[in-house]
Order: sequence, then C-alpha cells, then structure tokens
Amino acid sequence: MGRPFLQFVSDDSPRMVCVSCGRDVASCGRIIWEGYMGAQEPAFLMRSTVNLEQTGSPRHEHLSTGLYTLMDVVCSGCHSPMGWQYLQASHEDQKYKEGATLLRHSMLKKVTS
Repeated sequence: MGRPFLQFVSDDSPRMVCVSCGRDVASCGRIIWEGYMGAQEPAFLMRSTVNLEQTGSPRHEHLSTGLYTLMDVVCSGCHSPMGWQYLQASHEDQKYKEGATLLRHSMLKKVTS
C-alpha cells in the first residue's frame, strides 16, 4: 500500500485545513469567490487545492448559472466529502470555473500559523 503522499500549502496566506483530520486543503490566497452557495450551504470557490481526491463518476448538473460537468471531491486523509470540482461549464461566461473546486465552509477550518 505504501505511505500517503501529502502536499502542503506553501505561501504566506492563511490556509484552510480539513475540519476532520487537519490536512492542508487550500490557501486563502487562492480563493476565487467567498460568497458561494453549494448544495444549500456556504462554500468557497478555490483556484487550486491539495490533498483532495476525485470520487465517483462525472455528472451533469443544472445549477443556477447553467449546466456543468462536476466531480465530487473528498479529503485524501479521512475521505470526508469536501465539495466538487468543475470539470466543464456550458456557458462561455462561466468557463472561469473549469478546474476550480467548490469547498463547503462546514468542512474547513482556517489556520493562520
């Protein structure tokens, strides 16, 4: 099986960690949008993340801003559901979301040290 490969946020911004296991997930400096709503709860839209795994199969979903292809993501340490990654956006004005990850506020803890 081997040892798990861990990545760490390496900039000077505060970082977000998994609330369940404490693994680094994202840098606060990589937030695209803070006021997001995902599945009826507050969320962050992040440009880049670490220590997340895609799970399940890609799915097509109609959201308030259009049709998207999404993939669920979980923490690579404890497998807690963290949110989803935007694989494809159907509307041209939403293409900036492609490759970005939506992370649920409730699954994150902000760490400043």
